[in-house]
Amino acid sequence: MGGGRSLGARALLALISAGPMSRGDLAERLGLSAATTTRTVRPLIEAELIEEQPPVEVAGPGRPTRLLAVVPSSATVAGIKLTDDRLYAVLTDPLGEVLISDSRPLTDTDAGCVTALIASVVAQLAQRSGRRPDAVGISLGAAVVGRRTVVVASFLGWRDVPLAAMVTEATGLPCVAANDVRAFAYAEARFGAGRGKDPFAMVTLGAGIGCGVVVAGEIVSGAQGAAGSVGHLPVDPSGPSCEIGHPGCARALASTSGILRAAARHLGCDAQELSLDLLLSPDMRRNDGVDDVLRRAALAVGRVVGTLIAYVDPELVVVSGEGVAVVETYREAFEKEVGGLRHWAAAPVPVLLRPFEFDEWARGAAALALDQWTVVAGGR
Repeated sequence: MGGGRSLGARALLALISAGPMSRGDLAERLGLSAATTTRTVRPLIEAELIEEQPPVEVAGPGRPTRLLAVVPSSATVAGIKLTDDRLYAVLTDPLGEVLISDSRPLTDTDAGCVTALIASVVAQLAQRSGRRPDAVGISLGAAVVGRRTVVVASFLGWRDVPLAAMVTEATGLPCVAANDVRAFAYAEARFGAGRGKDPFAMVTLGAGIGCGVVVAGEIVSGAQGAAGSVGHLPVDPSGPSCEIGHPGCARALASTSGILRAAARHLGCDAQELSLDLLLSPDMRRNDGVDDVLRRAALAVGRVVGTLIAYVDPELVVVSGEGVAVVETYREAFEKEVGGLRHWAAAPVPVLLRPFEFDEWARGAAALALDQWTVVAGGR
């Protein structure tokens, strides 16, 4: 996607990704001459999209350096995260700061009804904040092609839904859509722990198991919009089967539903009576069957992360999602599994475990919308 951007869009995206920098550093990052860089940023400064910050004193001889930075008030973008029963929404500025947020129940999953709800929520957020969005981004657990069409979203019962076009028609705003894990990874690479890491990878644990990989500032989506669909990779041939019959796949062992089902079998109860928090309590973990289920889940995640590292060799992997507490509790077993898959000559790759909030998923969608804004604003 980056190759088709105008120079202005590339400059905006560089300053969003790396933060304030001098003209010389921006020229080097974009591979441009000093003169071309000056011509590129001049109209952006005039349009008040970029500003020159006060001079920064440098050590030794030489003139103080003036840094270029994106103006925080130059844009507002909306990010929408869809689950099977809820919509989460945020407005952010170009620096990824959340300005306002909201969430609504998703009572009707018909694509037209969801589109109408998105339009209503975006309008209300704009009214409450006093800032009209410049673009909308939507993330959901789905295969999405071209940041436009939801090819399949099983949890919503959707196939071949032109979601971006539908939301644009309903709101009058540019819109992009993407898989939620990849959008989350993209936001983390732009504004979070993955900033400046290349490649960067994220693995999420929850209702499913997914991963997102960002290379050279671009999220890897794949030809069919399904890159990172690691949930059904076999990780333990002796493990239980997932809901569609794959024996010992990551989803069967380490998704929230997979863990709860396996624990319920040991405890002789209904999985709906359980939660991850309950299973992770000291009393529950004294049960050998529960302990085994949780340990196998952490090992399964370790196998996924270790394999990902072997294939991609990222600078950093972040593991997040509601299931991250399982990995944290059994971190020693997880790290041993990751280490066992490392090539003998390769240095260990840092793995960061951290909790999340659904607002962060919505911010991932906003990061995609911000990309769309740079295309439009940078072409001026």
